[in-house]
Amino acid sequence: MTDVTVTDVSAWQDAASRAFVPLLCTASEPGFVAHLESVALSGGVSLARVQSGPLRVERPERLARRNDGDDILISLQLQSTGAVQQHGRTAVLVPGTAALYETNHPYLLDQPQSGQDLIVLRVPRRHLGLKDRLVTDLCGRTIDQSVPGMAAFTGYAAGLVAGRGPMDDRAREELGHISTDLLSLALRSFAGLQQTSWSDDETLLESAKGYIRQYLADPNLSVERLASAENVSVRKLHEVFAAIGETPAAYVRRRRMERATALLAARAQTRQSVGTIAIACGFRDTSTFVRAFTRVYQCTPTQWPLTAALEAAPLASAD
Repeated sequence: MTDVTVTDVSAWQDAASRAFVPLLCTASEPGFVAHLESVALSGGVSLARVQSGPLRVERPERLARRNDGDDILISLQLQSTGAVQQHGRTAVLVPGTAALYETNHPYLLDQPQSGQDLIVLRVPRRHLGLKDRLVTDLCGRTIDQSVPGMAAFTGYAAGLVAGRGPMDDRAREELGHISTDLLSLALRSFAGLQQTSWSDDETLLESAKGYIRQYLADPNLSVERLASAENVSVRKLHEVFAAIGETPAAYVRRRRMERATALLAARAQTRQSVGTIAIACGFRDTSTFVRAFTRVYQCTPTQWPLTAALEAAPLASAD
Protein backbone atom coordinates (compact mmCIF):
# COMPACT_ATOMS: atom_id res chain seq x y z
CA MET A 1 0.00 0.00 0.00
CA THR A 2 1.19 3.52 -0.82
CA ASP A 3 0.46 6.25 1.72
CA VAL A 4 1.54 9.78 0.76
CA THR A 5 0.77 13.21 2.23
CA VAL A 6 1.98 16.38 0.48
CA THR A 7 1.73 20.10 1.20
CA ASP A 8 2.68 21.37 -2.22
CA VAL A 9 0.76 21.01 -5.48
CA SER A 10 3.89 20.22 -7.50
CA ALA A 11 4.66 17.33 -5.14
CA TRP A 12 1.05 16.23 -5.53
CA GLN A 13 1.40 16.29 -9.31
CA ASP A 14 4.38 13.93 -9.01
CA ALA A 15 2.54 11.59 -6.62
CA ALA A 16 -0.67 11.51 -8.69
CA SER A 17 1.29 10.97 -11.91
CA ARG A 18 3.00 7.94 -10.38
CA ALA A 19 -0.26 6.53 -9.05
CA PHE A 20 -2.28 7.03 -12.23
CA VAL A 21 -0.85 8.54 -15.44
CA PRO A 22 1.20 11.70 -16.07
CA LEU A 23 -0.94 14.73 -15.19
CA LEU A 24 -0.87 18.50 -14.75
CA CYS A 25 -2.16 19.71 -11.39
CA THR A 26 -2.93 23.24 -10.19
CA ALA A 27 -4.34 24.54 -6.91
CA SER A 28 -6.40 27.71 -6.70
CA GLU A 29 -5.74 28.42 -3.02
CA PRO A 30 -2.60 28.65 -0.84
CA GLY A 31 -1.94 26.10 1.87
CA PHE A 32 -2.68 23.12 -0.37
CA VAL A 33 -2.67 19.71 1.37
CA ALA A 34 -3.44 16.32 -0.19
CA HIS A 35 -3.34 12.70 0.91
CA LEU A 36 -3.19 9.57 -1.25
CA GLU A 37 -3.61 5.96 -0.16
CA SER A 38 -3.42 3.37 -2.91
CA VAL A 39 -3.33 -0.41 -3.08
CA ALA A 40 -2.23 -2.45 -6.08
CA LEU A 41 -4.36 -5.51 -6.82
CA SER A 42 -3.80 -8.08 -9.57
CA GLY A 43 -3.58 -7.63 -13.32
CA GLY A 44 -2.85 -3.91 -13.29
CA VAL A 45 -5.94 -3.08 -11.19
CA SER A 46 -5.41 -0.51 -8.43
CA LEU A 47 -7.60 1.35 -5.98
CA ALA A 48 -6.81 4.71 -4.39
CA ARG A 49 -8.41 7.09 -1.95
CA VAL A 50 -7.68 10.76 -2.60
CA GLN A 51 -8.30 13.56 -0.11
CA SER A 52 -7.35 17.13 -0.95
CA GLY A 53 -8.22 20.79 -1.02
CA PRO A 54 -9.47 22.56 -4.18
CA LEU A 55 -7.67 21.11 -7.17
CA ARG A 56 -7.64 21.05 -10.96
CA VAL A 57 -6.24 17.90 -12.61
CA GLU A 58 -5.69 17.83 -16.35
CA ARG A 59 -4.45 15.29 -18.86
CA PRO A 60 -3.92 17.39 -21.98
CA GLU A 61 -3.64 16.12 -25.54
CA ARG A 62 0.16 16.06 -25.51
CA LEU A 63 0.16 13.71 -22.51
CA ALA A 64 -2.75 11.61 -23.74
CA ARG A 65 -0.82 10.89 -26.95
CA ARG A 66 1.96 9.26 -24.94
CA ASN A 67 2.14 5.49 -24.68
CA ASP A 68 0.97 5.25 -21.07
CA GLY A 69 -1.46 2.42 -21.82
CA ASP A 70 -5.21 2.63 -22.31
CA ASP A 71 -6.45 2.08 -18.78
CA ILE A 72 -9.88 3.19 -17.61
CA LEU A 73 -10.37 5.27 -14.46
CA ILE A 74 -13.54 5.76 -12.45
CA SER A 75 -13.88 8.37 -9.70
CA LEU A 76 -16.34 7.78 -6.86
CA GLN A 77 -17.16 11.02 -5.04
CA LEU A 78 -17.39 10.53 -1.26
CA GLN A 79 -17.39 14.15 -0.05
CA SER A 80 -17.58 17.65 -1.57
CA THR A 81 -18.32 18.21 -5.27
CA GLY A 82 -16.45 18.13 -8.55
CA ALA A 83 -16.71 17.47 -12.26
CA VAL A 84 -15.10 15.25 -14.89
CA GLN A 85 -14.88 16.51 -18.46
CA GLN A 86 -14.10 14.26 -21.41
CA HIS A 87 -15.26 13.91 -25.03
CA GLY A 88 -17.16 17.19 -24.84
CA ARG A 89 -19.26 15.99 -21.89
CA THR A 90 -19.25 17.04 -18.23
CA ALA A 91 -20.15 14.71 -15.38
CA VAL A 92 -21.13 16.71 -12.30
CA LEU A 93 -20.18 14.82 -9.15
CA VAL A 94 -21.79 15.02 -5.72
CA PRO A 95 -21.37 12.47 -2.90
CA GLY A 96 -22.53 9.05 -4.06
CA THR A 97 -21.99 9.64 -7.78
CA ALA A 98 -19.19 8.57 -10.10
CA ALA A 99 -17.69 9.25 -13.52
CA LEU A 100 -15.68 7.18 -15.97
CA TYR A 101 -12.77 8.49 -18.06
CA GLU A 102 -10.15 6.91 -20.31
CA THR A 103 -6.44 7.69 -20.03
CA ASN A 104 -5.64 7.63 -23.75
CA HIS A 105 -7.80 10.72 -24.35
CA PRO A 106 -7.60 14.18 -22.79
CA TYR A 107 -9.65 14.81 -19.66
CA LEU A 108 -10.12 17.38 -16.91
CA LEU A 109 -11.00 16.87 -13.25
CA ASP A 110 -12.26 20.11 -11.76
CA GLN A 111 -12.55 20.04 -7.96
CA PRO A 112 -13.10 23.67 -6.89
CA GLN A 113 -14.42 23.01 -3.39
CA SER A 114 -12.51 22.12 -0.23
CA GLY A 115 -12.82 18.75 1.51
CA GLN A 116 -12.35 16.60 -1.58
CA ASP A 117 -12.63 12.91 -0.77
CA LEU A 118 -12.89 10.33 -3.54
CA ILE A 119 -11.97 6.82 -4.58
CA VAL A 120 -10.30 6.19 -7.94
CA LEU A 121 -10.23 2.71 -9.46
CA ARG A 122 -7.83 2.02 -12.31
CA VAL A 123 -8.62 -0.94 -14.56
CA PRO A 124 -6.97 -2.12 -17.78
CA ARG A 125 -9.54 -1.72 -20.55
CA ARG A 126 -9.32 -5.38 -21.60
CA HIS A 127 -10.59 -6.55 -18.19
CA LEU A 128 -13.95 -4.82 -18.57
CA GLY A 129 -15.08 -6.92 -21.53
CA LEU A 130 -16.73 -3.88 -23.15
CA LYS A 131 -16.27 -2.60 -26.68
CA ASP A 132 -14.02 0.47 -26.99
CA ARG A 133 -16.79 2.48 -28.61
CA LEU A 134 -19.13 1.77 -25.71
CA VAL A 135 -16.51 2.71 -23.11
CA THR A 136 -15.89 6.02 -24.88
CA ASP A 137 -19.62 6.71 -24.93
CA LEU A 138 -19.87 6.13 -21.16
CA CYS A 139 -17.06 8.56 -20.29
CA GLY A 140 -17.86 12.02 -19.01
CA ARG A 141 -21.33 11.08 -17.79
CA THR A 142 -22.63 11.12 -14.22
CA ILE A 143 -23.29 7.65 -12.82
CA ASP A 144 -25.49 7.65 -9.72
CA GLN A 145 -26.57 5.04 -7.21
CA SER A 146 -29.80 4.28 -9.06
CA VAL A 147 -27.77 2.34 -11.64
CA PRO A 148 -28.12 -1.40 -10.83
CA GLY A 149 -24.91 -2.67 -9.31
CA MET A 150 -23.47 0.76 -8.57
CA ALA A 151 -24.30 0.73 -4.86
CA ALA A 152 -22.61 -2.67 -4.47
CA PHE A 153 -19.51 -1.46 -6.31
CA THR A 154 -19.31 1.75 -4.27
CA GLY A 155 -19.72 -0.05 -0.94
CA TYR A 156 -17.13 -2.65 -1.88
CA ALA A 157 -14.57 -0.06 -3.02
CA ALA A 158 -15.09 2.07 0.11
CA GLY A 159 -14.65 -0.95 2.36
CA LEU A 160 -11.48 -2.02 0.60
CA VAL A 161 -9.69 1.34 0.81
CA ALA A 162 -10.73 1.72 4.46
CA GLY A 163 -8.81 -1.42 5.42
CA ARG A 164 -5.31 -1.64 6.83
CA GLY A 165 -2.62 -4.27 7.02
CA PRO A 166 -0.68 -6.50 4.63
CA MET A 167 -2.28 -8.25 1.69
CA ASP A 168 -0.95 -11.46 0.16
CA ASP A 169 -0.87 -12.28 -3.55
CA ARG A 170 -3.92 -14.51 -3.39
CA ALA A 171 -6.02 -11.76 -1.82
CA ARG A 172 -4.77 -9.24 -4.40
CA GLU A 173 -5.75 -11.56 -7.22
CA GLU A 174 -9.24 -12.31 -5.92
CA LEU A 175 -9.98 -8.71 -4.95
CA GLY A 176 -8.77 -7.50 -8.34
CA HIS A 177 -11.23 -9.85 -10.06
CA ILE A 178 -14.09 -8.80 -7.82
CA SER A 179 -13.38 -5.10 -8.37
CA THR A 180 -13.38 -5.54 -12.14
CA ASP A 181 -16.49 -7.73 -12.14
CA LEU A 182 -18.51 -5.28 -10.06
CA LEU A 183 -17.45 -2.30 -12.16
CA SER A 184 -18.17 -4.11 -15.43
CA LEU A 185 -21.64 -5.06 -14.25
CA ALA A 186 -22.44 -1.50 -13.16
CA LEU A 187 -21.23 -0.12 -16.50
CA ARG A 188 -23.28 -2.64 -18.45
CA SER A 189 -26.33 -1.61 -16.48
CA PHE A 190 -25.52 2.06 -17.05
CA ALA A 191 -25.25 1.47 -20.76
CA GLY A 192 -28.61 -0.24 -20.79
CA LEU A 193 -27.25 -3.48 -22.18
CA GLN A 194 -30.43 -5.48 -21.75
CA GLN A 195 -30.79 -8.40 -24.10
CA THR A 196 -34.15 -10.08 -24.71
CA SER A 197 -33.06 -12.70 -27.20
CA TRP A 198 -29.82 -14.51 -27.87
CA SER A 199 -28.18 -15.38 -31.17
CA ASP A 200 -25.88 -18.04 -29.72
CA ASP A 201 -25.32 -20.07 -26.58
CA GLU A 202 -22.00 -18.40 -25.76
CA THR A 203 -23.65 -14.98 -25.56
CA LEU A 204 -26.41 -16.39 -23.36
CA LEU A 205 -23.88 -18.05 -21.08
CA GLU A 206 -21.89 -14.83 -20.59
CA SER A 207 -25.05 -12.85 -19.90
CA ALA A 208 -26.23 -15.43 -17.35
CA LYS A 209 -22.84 -15.31 -15.64
CA GLY A 210 -23.11 -11.53 -15.50
CA TYR A 211 -26.56 -11.71 -13.93
CA ILE A 212 -25.29 -14.17 -11.35
CA ARG A 213 -22.36 -11.89 -10.45
CA GLN A 214 -24.73 -8.96 -10.06
CA TYR A 215 -27.17 -10.80 -7.78
CA LEU A 216 -24.77 -13.18 -6.06
CA ALA A 217 -25.52 -11.58 -2.70
CA ASP A 218 -29.26 -12.14 -3.11
CA PRO A 219 -30.33 -15.32 -1.25
CA ASN A 220 -33.41 -15.50 -3.51
CA LEU A 221 -31.31 -16.02 -6.61
CA SER A 222 -32.55 -19.24 -8.25
CA VAL A 223 -32.27 -21.05 -11.56
CA GLU A 224 -35.91 -20.23 -12.28
CA ARG A 225 -35.34 -16.53 -11.66
CA LEU A 226 -32.20 -16.57 -13.81
CA ALA A 227 -34.09 -18.23 -16.66
CA SER A 228 -36.85 -15.64 -16.40
CA ALA A 229 -34.35 -12.78 -16.43
CA GLU A 230 -32.70 -14.17 -19.57
CA ASN A 231 -36.04 -14.94 -21.19
CA VAL A 232 -35.20 -18.62 -21.73
CA SER A 233 -36.33 -21.92 -20.24
CA VAL A 234 -34.66 -23.64 -17.30
CA ARG A 235 -33.81 -26.49 -19.66
CA LYS A 236 -32.03 -24.09 -22.00
CA LEU A 237 -29.96 -22.72 -19.13
CA HIS A 238 -28.86 -26.22 -18.18
CA GLU A 239 -27.84 -26.84 -21.79
CA VAL A 240 -25.60 -23.77 -22.03
CA PHE A 241 -24.00 -24.34 -18.60
CA ALA A 242 -23.27 -27.95 -19.58
CA ALA A 243 -20.64 -26.46 -21.92
CA ILE A 244 -18.55 -25.53 -18.86
CA GLY A 245 -19.30 -28.76 -17.03
CA GLU A 246 -21.58 -27.32 -14.35
CA THR A 247 -25.24 -26.84 -13.64
CA PRO A 248 -26.41 -23.23 -13.10
CA ALA A 249 -26.93 -23.95 -9.39
CA ALA A 250 -23.42 -25.43 -9.04
CA TYR A 251 -21.96 -22.37 -10.75
CA VAL A 252 -23.75 -20.08 -8.28
CA ARG A 253 -22.48 -22.13 -5.31
CA ARG A 254 -18.92 -22.07 -6.62
CA ARG A 255 -18.94 -18.33 -7.22
CA ARG A 256 -20.30 -17.72 -3.73
CA MET A 257 -17.51 -19.77 -2.19
CA GLU A 258 -14.90 -18.01 -4.32
CA ARG A 259 -16.22 -14.63 -3.18
CA ALA A 260 -16.22 -15.86 0.41
CA THR A 261 -12.55 -16.93 0.32
CA ALA A 262 -11.55 -13.59 -1.21
CA LEU A 263 -13.43 -11.58 1.40
CA LEU A 264 -12.14 -13.76 4.24
CA ALA A 265 -8.56 -13.33 3.02
CA ALA A 266 -9.04 -9.56 3.04
CA ARG A 267 -10.53 -9.29 6.55
CA ALA A 268 -7.35 -7.66 7.85
CA GLN A 269 -8.01 -4.78 5.46
CA THR A 270 -11.82 -4.60 5.41
CA ARG A 271 -12.55 -5.54 9.06
CA GLN A 272 -15.66 -7.40 7.88
CA SER A 273 -17.25 -9.90 10.24
CA VAL A 274 -18.04 -13.46 9.16
CA GLY A 275 -21.73 -12.57 9.34
CA THR A 276 -21.27 -9.62 6.98
CA ILE A 277 -19.34 -11.82 4.55
CA ALA A 278 -22.07 -14.44 4.72
CA ILE A 279 -24.66 -11.85 3.66
CA ALA A 280 -22.38 -10.55 0.88
CA CYS A 281 -22.17 -14.10 -0.47
CA GLY A 282 -25.91 -14.73 -0.57
CA PHE A 283 -26.50 -16.58 2.69
CA ARG A 284 -29.44 -15.73 4.94
CA ASP A 285 -27.58 -16.41 8.18
CA THR A 286 -24.10 -17.09 9.49
CA SER A 287 -24.70 -20.68 10.59
CA THR A 288 -25.81 -21.77 7.10
CA PHE A 289 -22.76 -20.08 5.62
CA VAL A 290 -20.40 -21.76 8.10
CA ARG A 291 -21.85 -25.20 7.34
CA ALA A 292 -21.63 -24.69 3.57
CA PHE A 293 -18.09 -23.31 3.76
CA THR A 294 -16.87 -26.10 6.03
CA ARG A 295 -18.38 -28.73 3.73
CA VAL A 296 -16.42 -27.36 0.75
CA TYR A 297 -13.09 -26.43 2.37
CA GLN A 298 -12.97 -28.73 5.44
CA CYS A 299 -12.31 -25.75 7.70
CA THR A 300 -14.41 -22.97 9.19
CA PRO A 301 -14.43 -19.46 7.71
CA THR A 302 -12.36 -18.12 10.63
CA GLN A 303 -9.76 -20.85 10.01
CA TRP A 304 -9.57 -20.14 6.27
CA PRO A 305 -6.76 -17.54 6.05
CA LEU A 306 -4.45 -19.75 8.14
CA THR A 307 -5.43 -22.91 6.25
CA ALA A 308 -4.84 -21.23 2.89
CA ALA A 309 -1.46 -19.95 4.04
CA LEU A 310 -0.39 -23.41 5.23
CA GLU A 311 -1.44 -24.96 1.93
CA ALA A 312 0.55 -22.37 0.00
CA ALA A 313 3.66 -22.69 2.20
CA PRO A 314 5.19 -25.74 0.41
CA LEU A 315 4.81 -23.98 -2.90
CA ALA A 316 6.48 -20.86 -1.56
CA SER A 317 9.39 -22.81 -0.07
CA ALA A 318 9.94 -24.67 -3.32
CA ASP A 319 10.61 -21.48 -5.29
